[in-house]
This record gives sequence, structure tokens and C-alpha cells, in this order.
Amino acid sequence: MNVSVSPKAAAVRADVTAAVVQATQRIRFDDIPARTIATTKRVLLDTLAVAWAAADAAGVNAARALALRGAPGHASLWGEGETRREPSAAAFYNGTLAAALDFDSLAGFVHADIIVAPAALAVAEQQRRNGRELLAALTLGNELVVRLAAATRTNRGFFHTSIAGVFGAALAAARLRGLDADRTHNALGIALCHAGGTQQSHVEQRLTKRLQSAFAARDGIISADLAALGTTGPRAAFEGPFGLFALFEEGRPEEVLDGLGRRFLMEETALKRFPACGCSHAALAAALEIVARHGITGEDVARGEIVLTPYMARLVGGAFAPEANPQVTGQFNVRYGVAAVLARGGFGLADIEPAAVLDPAIRPLVDRLSVRVDESRTGTFAPADVTIETHDGRRLSHRVEAVPGSPEAPLGEDEIHAKLVAAFGYGRNELPPARIEALVQRIHRLEGVDDVSILFDQVL
Repeated sequence: MNVSVSPKAAAVRADVTAAVVQATQRIRFDDIPARTIATTKRVLLDTLAVAWAAADAAGVNAARALALRGAPGHASLWGEGETRREPSAAAFYNGTLAAALDFDSLAGFVHADIIVAPAALAVAEQQRRNGRELLAALTLGNELVVRLAAATRTNRGFFHTSIAGVFGAALAAARLRGLDADRTHNALGIALCHAGGTQQSHVEQRLTKRLQSAFAARDGIISADLAALGTTGPRAAFEGPFGLFALFEEGRPEEVLDGLGRRFLMEETALKRFPACGCSHAALAAALEIVARHGITGEDVARGEIVLTPYMARLVGGAFAPEANPQVTGQFNVRYGVAAVLARGGFGLADIEPAAVLDPAIRPLVDRLSVRVDESRTGTFAPADVTIETHDGRRLSHRVEAVPGSPEAPLGEDEIHAKLVAAFGYGRNELPPARIEALVQRIHRLEGVDDVSILFDQVL
């Protein structure tokens, strides 16, 4: 079955939201290409792993306490054993975990799966859906988030991940609840009334950065729940005069329909190599290359310069002031990240621990690095240049044009597996290798699982 919307028809279509609903209602698991399902599984595993590693991250305890106030239910709190709550509470907690370490996947410039996966898994567990149904809902929810973001033309400072993400969560939740087209349409309209997110949390390096996606996961479920109970929402959620694109960012909502059901943009989801904002990754990779080629350490560095695009500098080029929120600063300060690479030879989970960020030995090196903005560059995550001047007079430079993990420079299978092992084996919820492998195999065979509510049984 080939389900698609003609781009020519989409250009003159007034009701984009209705077209999205109708197209996604017709798509079944067997209509989705095998390579797309493989991407969904790979991204789901990545999301679970980075969430697992975040149990001790700043802000997680507050999210856990709030989730535990929720009513008992059938949705798992990841890493909390047999503890289960009603889906919206579980999705909020799990969404906080997934975002906390900034180690999660990127699809375009949004983090779709940290919203859609917590929402979809929670509802699938409650509804006792099978693996095929879960995979289809995950794929379509992620695809909607990516398409909404890709149709955007401006970036004035809204957090597109949570703004677009609430619609993906609502679509996935509505599908797993078995809602018909009319109620799914209402769920997307209700989600519009929840949509929000700002990059102010990023630039101030506040813990709310990791909560915005959790709000979207929770609110997507609530939107579907209200629609199931008969609540109506705006019908032109995307294209209306006060809809998504009119209110938040300029764009072409009809582009959301271009090839929908025929071409899956979420196939290009990038898995992160480093636990930091994606705007730092090209610079981190450049610094690693300099270290590998020339064998320098932090003690060799007299001064250094990092050249970023304006967008990258806005998110990671600010002052190094880690005292209030050291972990968030470690994730969102490119000078710290490059300094960590130079001083420690890499950048991993241990480097965003508060003790590492606050290490007095790293501060002088951070201060010897500067950021320069190249206004002629328009990239979101690349390119980046790093130039190091050593005490013995050498000038060492490297430019990275493609972010590690992106479709242009994908991680190898060994790198992906190493990341899973490192993340599942990190923190207070550390899993032994045998259980990690059991979970990996279960996700790889997810279409054969008859009841998702037992997905984690005897594994986690």
C-alpha cells in the first residue's frame, strides 16, 4: 500500500491538519519501509540508554517526586523497577530522563524521540499494544515532529523540539488509544493549546531545559485522553490564522504533506557521539582530531579559538559560569567541552558530572579559549573550526564540516553499541552486560512482542 499526498495538491490545500490525520490513519506497520522501522528501533534503543544513564542527573529527583504523586497505573517509570504510574505521569518522568544528559538523538534540528518515545511507550503499556503497533506509532509520531520542524523557515528563539513534539506525542498516543480520525484531529487541536518552549532555558543554562520535552510528552498524552473523552480542539492546528506556524515561527505548513507516507524524513535521525548540545559537537570533534594528530594536552595550550556559526554560538558560546547548574553548563558551553577534550583526551558522561565541570584545574584552560562568530555561516550544527596555539609556538587547526553521528558522518555499528553499553552501564541504575544485550535483542525483535506491557519484564 503506497500512502502519499501529492506535493502539488498539498500546495493549494487549506486544511493541512486534516490531511495529516487522514494520511496517518491509513498507514499501517506493513506500509512502513523496513529501513525506517530499523531506524525507529535504533533510535528507541538510544533513547532508552541515555535515559537510563540519567538517573542521578540534576532535576531528575524533582521529576521523580512529581511523577510518584500520580495515580498508580500500567506505565513503567524507567529504571524504577516495578513502579508504574498512569501514562502522563510516567511520560513526564521518562521524558525528563531522556533529555537530561543531552545525549539523545537529533532529527534535523529537533529531538523528536525524547518526546514521542516516553509518550508512546506509556500509552502502549497501558493499552497492552503489540510491538508492531508501538513501532508504527513511534515512527509516525517522530515523522510528524521532524516534518513540522522541517517546514519552519525562521528561528527566533522558540524551542522547536517541544513545540513540534507535543503534536507527535499526541498523534502517537491517539493512534495507540485507537482513536478514529475525528478524535485524532481533535487531539492535535488540543495539543496546539499545550504547545510551547523557549531557548531562554538554554542560554541561561537552567534545569527547565530538560523539562520542556517532558511537558510535551505528558501533554501529548493528555491531549489524546481529552479527545477520547469527547473534547474538541481547533481543526486548523497547523495552518490556521492562529495555528502553529502563524503563532510560533514562519513556515510553509503544506510542506508537512510532501511525500507523507512515501518518504520518511526521520530516517536521517542522528545519534549523538557526545553528551552535549549538538551545537558543540563539530568543535569537540575538531579538538579530538587535533589531540589525536599532534598528541597535545591541556598543558601545551597557550591559547585557542573556536569559530562557530551565529546559531551555534547563541546556544553554546556564552560565558562559563557553572556554579548554579554545573551539569547544564557542561553540556552548553563549547569552551568547557573543548577544554575537557584537550585536558582529558575525550568528552563523555563523566565530563558533565558536576565535579568535573567545577574542577578548578579546568578553569584556567577554559579561560584561555575564545569563541569567534563567523556571521557568513548559516549552519545549525556545523561547520566549526578549532585553532590551538601551543607554548612552543605551534599553530594547530582543524575544521569539521559534518557533525559526528549525522547522515553525512554516521556512527559505525561498533560506536553505536559502545554508546549503548556505556549509557546502560552508567549511574545508579547500572545494568550488567547480559541484561543490556537481552534488552537490545528484545528491541531488535520488537515486532514479535505480543504485549508491550511486558517489554521490560525480566530484562530491567
